[in-house]
Amino acid sequence: MNTTFMKITVATIIAGTTLFSGTASAASKVETAATNQYKALKAGMTMEQVAKVLYGKDYKKQLTTKNGSQVLKTKEELKDVEDKRKEIYYEIYDRKAKIPPTLISLGFMTKKNDSVYRLISKQVEMGRNTYSEYRESTRKLNAGAKIKTGMTEKQLDGVLSGSGLGEWAGLSEGDARSVFSTKEIKEYKIETHKGKLYVFQKSTKSRIYVDLAYDAKKKKYVVVDHETATF
Repeated sequence: MNTTFMKITVATIIAGTTLFSGTASAASKVETAATNQYKALKAGMTMEQVAKVLYGKDYKKQLTTKNGSQVLKTKEELKDVEDKRKEIYYEIYDRKAKIPPTLISLGFMTKKNDSVYRLISKQVEMGRNTYSEYRESTRKLNAGAKIKTGMTEKQLDGVLSGSGLGEWAGLSEGDARSVFSTKEIKEYKIETHKGKLYVFQKSTKSRIYVDLAYDAKKKKYVVVDHETATF
């Protein structure tokens, strides 16, 4: 599983642009638990509030203080300071597993000249022992059909076998408004983002990765990118 496939960046959130860039069985208990944690995490949460969601009653053991800010004990993937705001990013998964069953990525930022980190981005991915190493949908691309940018979920469903899109491989959300003033939100054109990743079968050893993003004006998810890989 490529742990950077759906990586959220602060620049992406501020600019308001979109991300990115076998047979699947029913969701496992581990996948269900990760999905529930993902849903419980809300933009603007402090590091302590996030730790409570991730670690339950033992959350305090997973927290420490560095450079005046409360952070998770797990090693960060990235840490930076920009425009007097601190940023820190984590990827939480089983590092001993060849294919981690789940991966949760979290991005935090402080307000200008502040020490309290607040959640600005979250992402969850599901890993499986498949060609793509993602949880793949059981839906297949119909013979001769093509997936096009701008398609709605209903239109995408129309070029796939079965009914519905099947299981997703990843979900992502970005919302940095909690660390910016109303003036800054307007000036920097800070927008929220919601995305989904699906992996469909094109042929026996060919998979098509499809990224969808929520269009606030249309109030629908639309295809923003798609890529085919052969194994």
